[in-house]
Amino acid sequence: MKVYRMMAALLSAAMLTAAPAVYAEDAQVPAAQAADGQAQTAASADESSAESEKQSESEKQSEGADTSGKAALPETKDLPAAGSSAEGTRPSYKASDYVKIGDDQYKTMTIRIYPPADSSAEAQADYKKKLDTDIMTRLYSLYPVDQYPKDLLEYVTGSLSSTYRQYADMYGMDFGTFLSTYLGMDEKAFSDAVQKAAETTLKQELLLSAIAEKEKITVSDEDYQKGLSDYASRYGYASTDALLADFDEATVRVSLLMDKTLDFLETANHVEQIVETESESAQTEGDAAAAGQETTAQTTAAAGQ
Repeated sequence: MKVYRMMAALLSAAMLTAAPAVYAEDAQVPAAQAADGQAQTAASADESSAESEKQSESEKQSEGADTSGKAALPETKDLPAAGSSAEGTRPSYKASDYVKIGDDQYKTMTIRIYPPADSSAEAQADYKKKLDTDIMTRLYSLYPVDQYPKDLLEYVTGSLSSTYRQYADMYGMDFGTFLSTYLGMDEKAFSDAVQKAAETTLKQELLLSAIAEKEKITVSDEDYQKGLSDYASRYGYASTDALLADFDEATVRVSLLMDKTLDFLETANHVEQIVETESESAQTEGDAAAAGQETTAQTTAAAGQ
């Protein structure tokens, strides 16, 4: 099954302080690690049960608390996600006005990556994610993005803020109390986090859109209809109309364009799979064992002292 990488990010109702769904900007930090330690956000679109709705607020906070002392965000359904049609029509822009790509380095890269662990769908998806992360990391270095379309930035930040304010309203809490309870931050910190999340999201969008403009990659009406149907199925919507009630056509088209551009980059660049020989693998295991023995020896010596 095709992994709809960008829709996972654009449709997320919980992208406030999380790293991008696929990419990490820092070449030294995998995407999964980049998200570690950040404020916990809601990720589930499952409807809360009637029983949980009857619980007192204190019971919800107690049962949802994590080890850091913050409460887990409630499970919800039908809240608008970032970039949803609840915020109006997504502003259009020309990516080349914000990202200058004057060479072809974006399609002449060599990406070295370990092959999938096995043939399972999970391993293939993980491989795809790592490959896309490596590609985007290189793009961030080649083509810095330090400015964004003002109206689009306002649209995304407004959408993110609206999502969390609706969480607060749903639970009958004033916004400040909601933020401190579920995100461990005040309104100033929340505003800063929303701004950062919006800029991170738009950075990857602008880069891919600028490449799409240069390569004349577009989303045809046929691409759109097929992608819309696939998105609705993948994300649990009863119909395409139900999805479009939450997300406008412009958002869906942007997502499909970014997916299509990533597919282009995967095939345009040279992907070299790293294969360890048996001797190299044994050497790696031996080094790890030696390091473990050295640590044990140091610990024992320290204990003796």
